[in-house]
Amino acid sequence: MGAVFRDLIGFERASHYDNYETNIVVVGNDDDDDDDDDKDEDNNDDKGLHTSTVRRLLEVQYKTSRNLRMSPMFPRMQANRAVYGQIMGYERPLWFEPQDILDFDDMQRPQGTNKGSFNKPAWFEKVRSEYWACREGVCLIDMSTFSKFELRSAGTEVVDFLQHVCSNDVDRSIGSIIHTGMHNKNGGYENDCSVVRMEDNRYFMISPTAQQTRSFKWLRKHLPADGSVQLSDVTSMYTAINVIGPKAKELLAELTDARLGSQDFMHMTCKLINVGQASGIKAMRLTHSGEDGWMLYIPSEYALHVYDCLMEAGKNYGVRNAGYYALRALRTEKFFAYWGTDLTPFVTPLECGREYRVKFDRGGFIGYPALLRQRSEGIKKKLVQFLIEDHDLDEDPWPWGSEPIYRNGKYCGMTTSTAYGFTLDRHICLGYVHDLDEDTGEAKIINNDFILKNAKFEIDIAGKRFSTKAGIYPPKLASAAIVINPVKPGQ
Repeated sequence: MGAVFRDLIGFERASHYDNYETNIVVVGNDDDDDDDDDKDEDNNDDKGLHTSTVRRLLEVQYKTSRNLRMSPMFPRMQANRAVYGQIMGYERPLWFEPQDILDFDDMQRPQGTNKGSFNKPAWFEKVRSEYWACREGVCLIDMSTFSKFELRSAGTEVVDFLQHVCSNDVDRSIGSIIHTGMHNKNGGYENDCSVVRMEDNRYFMISPTAQQTRSFKWLRKHLPADGSVQLSDVTSMYTAINVIGPKAKELLAELTDARLGSQDFMHMTCKLINVGQASGIKAMRLTHSGEDGWMLYIPSEYALHVYDCLMEAGKNYGVRNAGYYALRALRTEKFFAYWGTDLTPFVTPLECGREYRVKFDRGGFIGYPALLRQRSEGIKKKLVQFLIEDHDLDEDPWPWGSEPIYRNGKYCGMTTSTAYGFTLDRHICLGYVHDLDEDTGEAKIINNDFILKNAKFEIDIAGKRFSTKAGIYPPKLASAAIVINPVKPGQ
């Protein structure tokens, strides 16, 4: 980038930088000479896109105020042609483009057209390639945008606090990773997070990117009044790299002396390891996608060193970068619910298939009475995975979210998440279904039979109904064939 660096106690200090440009996904008026009278109409940047339906539908992005929050790996990703979107002001790679680009509008429209489209996007083949690299080889995904918090106390106060705000049991052994929800008094999700016990009285928490300010506020609201529990937002202190794929273990093994075998480093556990010459890295055996691999939470000053080491050693394994769209395809195909679309303050664990993460036997957490009552009375909506049938990938409009769902010809809900499943080779939608009373419109109690027996589900995509296969459990996916073989030195 033209920077001149000087070393200071192990830190590389830049004395100056040259200007550079960035590939970003944008929305808004591209005209440089907008008339003032048309500014409010043409400029989309004053709209609240963070939670809007439009943003969920087409992943539209702000054009202005970009490159505000960036991970330390931004220059490396940019050099590798990352196409960026933003969330919470944070730049996040969506996919990697092998050729010079453009802007968001160009990538959304099919090749050879001059209009935007709800059909197959131009990034489809790039994401397909990244998806298969994650399943068959090894990829690096920059996930630094995740919200990160530390909670600690002098004694056991932090354990008692987390047991109060979390529905799962967080009083586990040191090194354990616990997926848990935090709920409101009605049992709805206020946070969906992973809690890591680092010491007897210290925890590390990972929350969705969009939850940084919201999670912090929720936690702070419920802290003990005596100040016995300390809460810190450490999002910017750690850079997160997802090392994902069946070759992740072989790659990491070349750079660390930590034992990585399944018995030595079990799934859903965390250890402090060294990578290259970098120390103090929180390595967690999970990938948020169902694939094998590790999340590396790296002190940010070591981020570029670790990334460069992984890319260099990974040449023997065909390592490549992947973006958020590939991760979204992986998790949707495996029926992983996601905060903000599938999980909201109006959704409970019993409704989204996460009852197993709620420890009813201990109780005492926020939302416990409501969830206990719902478990006894039954649920009125259920998260379902739909596999769309008889859909023409190239000609038919695509599902982007909020499509109506019909059961035996009767409206019963709307889609939440959508993605193309490359292993299943079809579109996948997640959505909640209800049994609405024809006279009152009130939702009735449902069970699994409402979904699995004598039910024909259809999804309306742009006015055309498509038959679907409905399921309430993750589908069985064929194992990915290992096609990327290590290249031995000297070959």
